[in-house]
Amino acid sequence: MDASAVLASAEDRVIDEAAAALAHGDQGRQSLFPDGRRREVRQLFRIVLRCVRAGRAKPVVRPSEQIATHCYAAGIDLTEVQGSFTVLAEVLWRQLADVLAGEQLLQALGLLTAITGAGKDAIARTYVALAARDRDSEQPADEPAAAGTGSGDCPGGAVQADVVGRVGIITLGDRDKRNAIGAEMASRVIAALESLRARQARAVVLRAAPGMDVWSAGHDIGELPAGKRDPLGYDDPLEELIRAVRTFPAPVVAMVHGTVWGGALDLVLSCDLAVADETASFAITPANLGLPYNITGLLHFQGRLPINVIKEMFFTAAPIDARKAREWLLINHLVPWDRLESFTMELAATMATKSPLAIAVIKEQLRVLSDYQPIAAQVHERIQGLRRQAYDSRDYLEGLEAFAQKRQPIFRGT
Repeated sequence: MDASAVLASAEDRVIDEAAAALAHGDQGRQSLFPDGRRREVRQLFRIVLRCVRAGRAKPVVRPSEQIATHCYAAGIDLTEVQGSFTVLAEVLWRQLADVLAGEQLLQALGLLTAITGAGKDAIARTYVALAARDRDSEQPADEPAAAGTGSGDCPGGAVQADVVGRVGIITLGDRDKRNAIGAEMASRVIAALESLRARQARAVVLRAAPGMDVWSAGHDIGELPAGKRDPLGYDDPLEELIRAVRTFPAPVVAMVHGTVWGGALDLVLSCDLAVADETASFAITPANLGLPYNITGLLHFQGRLPINVIKEMFFTAAPIDARKAREWLLINHLVPWDRLESFTMELAATMATKSPLAIAVIKEQLRVLSDYQPIAAQVHERIQGLRRQAYDSRDYLEGLEAFAQKRQPIFRGT
């Protein structure tokens, strides 16, 4: 029995379970359709089933756009619309897992993930376009539109956590700051990881919101101390986030569309795998700020890249494109942009079918082995002294000021 036949035979059961889950999750929530949740779920189910029968995700796009247009006009929140897709996907995932097995199951789950992902992306794009249209129509003719005020951020804030089957998805959507990682962003991602741990996610995908051309701008420069204190100390928010990713008991996969800057590259390298499309580029930029990178961060790079590549990236601060990143093994897979989400989710879904206990202990062993680099006390003290000279220097202050003023820094070596 193929996936479409499995789903078609279980239509009423799937609709009952998904409608009940939606009703239980939020008693006060509006339905997307005037005659209730069952009608809503049945509409979505038949859209997904049509795509499964076609063996591709594209047919979901147009109906999803129509649903989004209707819901936007009705004042229904984007979170609620996408949430219906998420709940339905979870029920369908379980239905397929109960009947199919092996390669047939993996292919079916990969297709289902691609379909629901394409549907949610289409809904998000439609909401963004409609919000931009409304904003422009309200803007006085002689007043320029403000940047970054649209509704395209992640529903509910800068970070959103979802679960599809056994795969958790963390979406970064702070468009105003281009996903710069400061205390608030880091704490929200850490909280999302803890939520996914509690929900027993067996793999996690870390991504930027649909439509963003910057995966992350790196460390929030505005939160760096202006000298006299280590800018990358143990309690730095980005450092705490990186530790949370590295110690998370399930695989964390970075799904990269767009540019990755500075400390965000350290975050990508700290994920267990990275998948990117051709829009991706990667740059590590502390030398642009006069910022002395810490030993822990350098160890993350040393664990993934040859020393000559590390030196070139740090010393030039120049971005490398996705093809070179694949050549240098900075990323695991380079895929076309229109397959990025389906490929990444299929990869995560595959890992989610394996033994979570075995994966957790293997990941922890690899972390311990790669992190354990004994350094004599006097050597560590000497390096920290050299770093202190750098972050207490005029060059470091010049780097911060130049960044704030959007100009090239003038470093004098003092």
